[in-house]
Amino acid sequence: MTALIRTTSLNGFRELTEQLGGNPDALLQRFGIEPALLLEEDARVPLRALVGLLECAAQELNCPDFGLRMADYQDLHVLGPVALIAQSSATVGQALSEIVRFIGYHSPGLHLDLDNSEAHAPRLVIGIRLPGLLQQRQMIELAMGVGHNTMKLLCGVDFTAQAVLLSGISPLPPARYKRFFKAAAYTAQACNALVLKAEQLSQPIEQQDPHMHNTLLQYLSQFSAQGPDDLVQQVERLILRMLPTQRCRLPLIAEQLGLHQRVLQRRLADQGRRFEEMLEAIRRDRAEQYLAERAMPMSQVAGLLGYSEQSVFNRTCQRWYGMTPRARRRQLLGTQDA
Repeated sequence: MTALIRTTSLNGFRELTEQLGGNPDALLQRFGIEPALLLEEDARVPLRALVGLLECAAQELNCPDFGLRMADYQDLHVLGPVALIAQSSATVGQALSEIVRFIGYHSPGLHLDLDNSEAHAPRLVIGIRLPGLLQQRQMIELAMGVGHNTMKLLCGVDFTAQAVLLSGISPLPPARYKRFFKAAAYTAQACNALVLKAEQLSQPIEQQDPHMHNTLLQYLSQFSAQGPDDLVQQVERLILRMLPTQRCRLPLIAEQLGLHQRVLQRRLADQGRRFEEMLEAIRRDRAEQYLAERAMPMSQVAGLLGYSEQSVFNRTCQRWYGMTPRARRRQLLGTQDA
């Protein structure tokens, strides 16, 4: 099924493209997006088309920070009714939890997680669920920028994150991220995330409205095919969190969920899933992303995927692709350059 996204995520595209001397309508049409749809707030376009559009615009307009610049035009309000339920929540932490729960209304291709595993440094993790799509830096940085602007809206204009984590190797200088996020940015990380402060999550929201919150909760629940306690989503989030720790094992995942591992296996089986297959799929998807980063050392790729030794990763690549990691990297980069 094609993952769609609301056209509000294109807010600012026309203005920014024109400022840079480009033709926004021609670019939109090249990716199969009808320009008139940008005027319809609840219209939707393929997420894959949007990701490709942003990468193309950044390259052709010689603007490597295109995604960050577009983020200047967007904040929490691009999420429509999801923004309203967040703003009517009691605390910032509850607001973020609701955004994570209902992000599928905006686009099922976006992945959000509020990771509280480190109490002193909770993380708002942001990713894209589009297998095989290797070039997505502009969309990731747009989403990270919108996440930052969302926190400013919820916490106040003085909000700053402890740090910004980016999974790719960026051509942008660190000062560019510092200027936007007002915090240090670290590349080649295990995930894309805003590292927050614990006290920010407990901060009350001035506009909180329990009645409106409950009304919107009922409204959005009808669009949510999966609830906040969906087991598959929880397991996927935990796999992504635990991969770099080299401790991503079924017993530990089950422990995190408060289940016996056999119970977890049975419940996953009821949904036609197996833990080992889920782990393999996520590992392979992340491997493609990391190998497509020309400057990322192979030892770091292996570590981020949860392998204690480079040789284990080498054997896995032979099984997946019939070639070494370096050969697969050359293949991926050759495909991108084509």
